[in-house]
Amino acid sequence: MQLPEITIPKAIIESIPMDQLPSLIHPPLVHFAIVLPVMIVILEIANILLKRNETPEIPKGKGVSTLSMVLTVLAVFIFFGAYISGSVDGKATWDLLGEAGQEELKGHKILGTYLFYGSLFLFILKLIALFTGKKGRVVFLGFATLFALLTLIQGKEGGELVYKHGANVAKVKELDDKLFDLQDELDTLKSTIAPKAAEPTQAVQPQVTPTTPNTLETNNNNSAPQASAPAPANSETNSNQPQDTQTTQPAPTIPEVNASTSGTPSDPVGMAQ
Repeated sequence: MQLPEITIPKAIIESIPMDQLPSLIHPPLVHFAIVLPVMIVILEIANILLKRNETPEIPKGKGVSTLSMVLTVLAVFIFFGAYISGSVDGKATWDLLGEAGQEELKGHKILGTYLFYGSLFLFILKLIALFTGKKGRVVFLGFATLFALLTLIQGKEGGELVYKHGANVAKVKELDDKLFDLQDELDTLKSTIAPKAAEPTQAVQPQVTPTTPNTLETNNNNSAPQASAPAPANSETNSNQPQDTQTTQPAPTIPEVNASTSGTPSDPVGMAQ
C-alpha cells in the first residue's frame, strides 16, 4: 500500500541549487541514515536500564542520554541531505527506469519524505523526554524503534532500485544508449524500405502470337515424329546397281514461216530444189 504523497515546502527546495549538487552523494548519506536510528534505539534502551536505580544524589545515564540527543539532532540533517541527494539521483535515473522501476522510485521518495519529517518529530520527542522523566523516555524509545524499522524498509527498497532496476548504474546507462542507437538505426531502415515496398509492381503481360492455318500446319509437322530411313544392308551392292536417271528431251524447234510480199507463203520444197 502506497502512502499518501507529502512534500517538503517548495521554498526550501528552491533555495537549494539542486542542479549544482554532484550525483551519487545519496549512497554514503543513506548508510548514516540507516544506522543512526538503530544506534539511538540501543542508547535509549541503555539509558532506561541505567536510570532504574537513579537517585537525585546519584544521577545515572546522563552521558548516554546526551549522546542519544546528539545523534538525534544529527539524524535530522542526515535525513534532509538524503532526501535532497535522492532527488538529484532520482532525476538522473528516471528516464532509464522501466514502468515498475519508476513506480518504486515514487514510493521510495514518498517514504523518504515521511522519514525526514519523522526525524524532526523524533527530535521533538527527545526534548520532551528530557523533562518528563521515565514516561517520556519510554514513548521516545517506542517511536525510535518504529522509525528505525521504517528506515530499514527504506534501505531495502533503495537496494532493489539499484540491483533490480539498475538505478544509477553506469553499465545500464551504457547499454541503454546502445539500445537507443540500434533502435534509431532500425527505424531508419524501416523508413527506407517502406516506400519501396509500397510501390506498385508492374505485371509482365504474356506475349500471345496470333495463330494462322499455316502456323498450325507448321507446328503439326514439327510435332509429328519423323521416321528415320533404314540403313542400307550393303554399301557395295548399292554402289554397283545402276541408278535410274531421267534425261530431259529438248523441245522440237518449229521453223519460222516467212511471208512474201505478195502475201503468198513460200514453198519450202521449191526453195530446196
